Amino acid sequence: MRKKWNPDIRVFAGVVLIAAILSGCGSKTAGSGSAQNGGQNTEQNTMQDTTAQGNSDSQKIRKVYVAVGATFEPYTYIDENNQPAGYDVAVLQEIDNRLPQYEFQIENMELANISVALDAKKVSIGSQQFEKNPEREKKYLFTNEGFASYNKRLVYKKGRDDIHSIDDLAGKKVSAGQGSNTAAILETYNAEHDNKIDIVYSNGATSESIYDDVMNGRLDAIVATKKTFKKYNEAFGGGYDINEDSYFSESQAYFMLAQGEEQLRDDMDTALKAMKEDGTLTKLSIEYTGSDYNSEE
Repeated sequence: MRKKWNPDIRVFAGVVLIAAILSGCGSKTAGSGSAQNGGQNTEQNTMQDTTAQGNSDSQKIRKVYVAVGATFEPYTYIDENNQPAGYDVAVLQEIDNRLPQYEFQIENMELANISVALDAKKVSIGSQQFEKNPEREKKYLFTNEGFASYNKRLVYKKGRDDIHSIDDLAGKKVSAGQGSNTAAILETYNAEHDNKIDIVYSNGATSESIYDDVMNGRLDAIVATKKTFKKYNEAFGGGYDINEDSYFSESQAYFMLAQGEEQLRDDMDTALKAMKEDGTLTKLSIEYTGSDYNSEE
């Protein structure tokens, strides 16, 4: 039986939420995503099962806490109603609908804080078009089923002809979100080369301000998918180019889970596979990104 999406999603400011996460002494109420101090000396792990009674039968429904990014439109962002929105969120909601044994509670969070919440096991799932890399796979589980092509390229001001590969970024300023796969690739490059890339961490910055920094020379380049580039190039005046010669990185986007969540991961994989087979994932991708989830453009 499919359950309806729970509309009672609460949005948290990054600082307030991470303070609650690190305090480790609150508990979640059944109808809200907010962390509350119950005034008792008992601690509750937010990953434990919550039991709900049906009208005619008893079924164990586990509340699963999910953290998604807040500023990465059209994938994870906060909408005009102050609610989590975007392609990743829509896919998570559909997975939730197909898995009656779970109830997903989705919260927005700054990108750098998602891994902190997963480490503390205060959330079970994190999402902002996460890619796999060796360091992440040491710490987290990933769904086996990807849900978006996430090949990335270098983006720069139109007219530049000096940026074609990561080697051309040495000595230049490049934007990356702290904790992102892009940042990990740039950091690895710097660890292996004497001529360093000047990484400018963009946490909290809007897409408009980042593209403005590229236009005005405060940044030399950013890294983006073609879908994201097309959206923002059109939105911000069309004064940008994307490298067509090669990829910065080739990947898929996956959901990232806390250690110990093998059963949840497997159940999510089952739902994602079914969504691919019945066309739902393609439909959601077109609705939110303008093209199929397997398409680069």
